Amino acid sequence: MTSIKNSKAYIFISLLILFTLSTQAADKKDELTQLRSKIEQQNSSLKQRTARLNALAKQSKNVDSSLNKISSQQRKTQQQLTKTQKRMKLLKQQAIKLGENKTQQQNALAAQIETAYMAGDNDYLKLLLNQDEARDIERNQNYYQHLYQARIKAISDLKKTIKAIDKNNQDQKTTQQRLIKSKAAQKKLTAQLAKQKQQQKNENNKIRRSIRSEKQTLAALKSSENKLKQQITKIKQQQAINKTKAGLQAKKGKLPWPIKGKVLHSYNSKRFSNVRWQGLVISAKEGSKVRAIAAGKVVFADWLRGFGMVVIVDHGKSFLSLYGHNQTLLRNSGEYIKAGETISLAGRSGGQTQSSLYFEIRQKGKPVNPRRWLKR
Repeated sequence: MTSIKNSKAYIFISLLILFTLSTQAADKKDELTQLRSKIEQQNSSLKQRTARLNALAKQSKNVDSSLNKISSQQRKTQQQLTKTQKRMKLLKQQAIKLGENKTQQQNALAAQIETAYMAGDNDYLKLLLNQDEARDIERNQNYYQHLYQARIKAISDLKKTIKAIDKNNQDQKTTQQRLIKSKAAQKKLTAQLAKQKQQQKNENNKIRRSIRSEKQTLAALKSSENKLKQQITKIKQQQAINKTKAGLQAKKGKLPWPIKGKVLHSYNSKRFSNVRWQGLVISAKEGSKVRAIAAGKVVFADWLRGFGMVVIVDHGKSFLSLYGHNQTLLRNSGEYIKAGETISLAGRSGGQTQSSLYFEIRQKGKPVNPRRWLKR
């Protein structure tokens, strides 16, 4: 009897254990399902966030590139306008000089005509009929011949001057029309530039609001840094082929600043969370000239995510200088430049809300403290 009871108890306990294990397995399965669901949600959220950042970067690139194009056109139009204005000034000066020449020539011709009139129409005939000595006749004949030639030259010079005045007037008219056209084009471009700047400002504010959270900001910064690293890698491969330039080693502590302005962020200062600045951010008025710190070759001149319109110069010996957040790029990739040459105009491209210049110096692809290389 006792054996039967023990047997029933054993069966009951076994069933209870099986039930418990079954329940725990079901709970684990539910936990696993929930965990997978959370992972899928996070992945989906990450994909959406990445897609949003990519879309914002694309919008930023389009706006920055458009602003760069319009600004370049405006600069060229201004140069043409200045050239035309100088041409107009020169033509007016020539017109005054030609007018003075015309007056002088007219007065000289009038004096010759008056002299001929006073001498009389038959003066030359009297000379031929005169019975004076042949020597006097020859001398007087030469005199009248000289007067005749001088009168012909005066008439010819006056005709040339009148023709030059007519040409000058036509040139002034053509130049004036060109001037009016250039001014109209400049006015239109100025309006477009102002509109584009406002659009850029709005887009940059939108970007800042969109990546306000810590995770998104870190993601955006890492993405920008990766893009720059990829570009630097390409440039290092080019440098391996061309090692003819002098580098910067001998100029340490002597290089000029690329632009005058207050340093907003220093090298290695905290940028966000555990992210630090790898260069200098220098405040600059929008449109200020950015100058190359040393001679070299432009190896990149385009838009780069997070940095906007960028110029990278290869100085040789594995040295690079980088200039970011520009409004306008003035040099193209492949061009050789001299120290101090203007290579761009400062701005706020790359999602910046304040106009500035981002400046880096890299040695063997790695950023170094620019202050150690620039003049104190």
